[in-house]
Amino acid sequence: MTTERAKEFQERITKEALALMVIHGECVSTAPCEEDVSVAHFEKAVTLIGKAWSLPAEATSENLTLIQREKDVLRRIAAGESVGHVLPESELPMNASGMETLDNVWDLFETAVQMDSREQRTAMLKLASELAECQNLLDWIEKTAE
Repeated sequence: MTTERAKEFQERITKEALALMVIHGECVSTAPCEEDVSVAHFEKAVTLIGKAWSLPAEATSENLTLIQREKDVLRRIAAGESVGHVLPESELPMNASGMETLDNVWDLFETAVQMDSREQRTAMLKLASELAECQNLLDWIEKTAE
């Protein structure tokens, strides 16, 4: 994977996390999530993608900052403030196509084989499985014309 492609991939995973937060909210307190919605595994993936593909620390930091900023927005919304999300919904993969999902899943697999530890590989593979499920990858495959 080229550095440019890895940066784009890292940004796509960041946007997946932002979309999840916009749709479901983020558990920002220390209490367990009622709906079991958390983006911690996305944050870990963003960090591991940066590590695996030797991306500049600034790129990883910028993506993690976007996620943190969205968490702050959600806290403010929960407190009754009227604030906008970090990115407009039109820039988020709210309804990713089968090919977009497949690209993310494949890139997660490709990144997983670059990892040094079983724990890191497992983190990538779990996120790939989650994206395939929540983006209905199997439906896209089954409903695509031959």
